[in-house]
Amino acid sequence: MLITLNGIVIGQRSVGESSRYLDILTEELGVIEVCANAVKKINSKNAGSTGLFTYSKFCLNKNKGRYSINSAYPIYSFHKLSADFTAFSLAAYFAELIKYTSASEQKADGLSRFFAISLYETEKNGADLKKIKAVFELKLSQILGFSPDLIACNNCFCFEHEDMYFVTGDGQLFCGDCFMDINAVRGNCFVLKPSLLRAMRFIIFSPNEKIYKFEAGEKNLRELGFIAEEYLLYHLGRGFKTLDYYNTKVYKIY
Repeated sequence: MLITLNGIVIGQRSVGESSRYLDILTEELGVIEVCANAVKKINSKNAGSTGLFTYSKFCLNKNKGRYSINSAYPIYSFHKLSADFTAFSLAAYFAELIKYTSASEQKADGLSRFFAISLYETEKNGADLKKIKAVFELKLSQILGFSPDLIACNNCFCFEHEDMYFVTGDGQLFCGDCFMDINAVRGNCFVLKPSLLRAMRFIIFSPNEKIYKFEAGEKNLRELGFIAEEYLLYHLGRGFKTLDYYNTKVYKIY
């Protein structure tokens, strides 16, 4: 059976001397594993369509639940990422997150578009990698179904306070007055000044096309990075090697 769909290559593994297995993020089927036969040969017609972080139109053979490439046509290649080691490392972290959290054969509502937008921003704005990373982590949390509740204080419904406390375990806000009455919380707590809270609300409540279009000072970006990473990893219940490498070896944010 032949099927045609668009997707982004987010992982690849060599098979034998000339072939590869690809992990492809698609809107219709989530992340699927696809065999690209003879793609490493010099004269392979599909080599340009199957590179890492390439967005392509794929015509796939499906046989007994397995996919292989019949033909492929490149739509857009994020090839500039490979010229910036820090940007490429961040993209690799994003890809690992996507592979871990995406189910195969299940529709990925808006995920491939969100990922493509994030890769574009990463490729274009190398100086803003701290911002891109934090936005990606916080928005992905929402896409995965554990969006933080940033509308108002969970107790008194106060919309804004000089100090708002964000609790990572419950993903809830508490104003400074109500927080003093809480006996126990799950996860860590972060104090959010009004400007930082506005940035987090903008990320959560904006469409994917606008989530990166805001300004924040260096201090707010630093704090946002701590919070977004802590919140996502807390709810996923694990760490990622690509994140460890990015943070400690490549781009020491903290």
